[in-house]
Amino acid sequence: MHRWIYNHPIFGPFLTNWNEKRVFPQKMRYMMLTMMSISIIIMYVTGVKPVGILSTAVFMMMVAIWAWRFPNTPEEHDRRKEAGEKIGWIK
Repeated sequence: MHRWIYNHPIFGPFLTNWNEKRVFPQKMRYMMLTMMSISIIIMYVTGVKPVGILSTAVFMMMVAIWAWRFPNTPEEHDRRKEAGEKIGWIK
């Protein structure tokens, strides 16, 4: 399973870049935000209590902020590392 997913044409490059350099591609960030927004809309339409929607939205916002802190290309990772900047939340 490990070999299959790391050699997969869609998931493989993402997982390899994440494990080696903590790269979170811009395309995946937008996909993540789209899926989160759709989830909130589904929760609203299906009648979930407002406190559930709000708490889920706050959690999703925190995850999005976390993801946006990482570089979006290996080149950006290398640039940050050379400049001594943080890569994500840690140095």
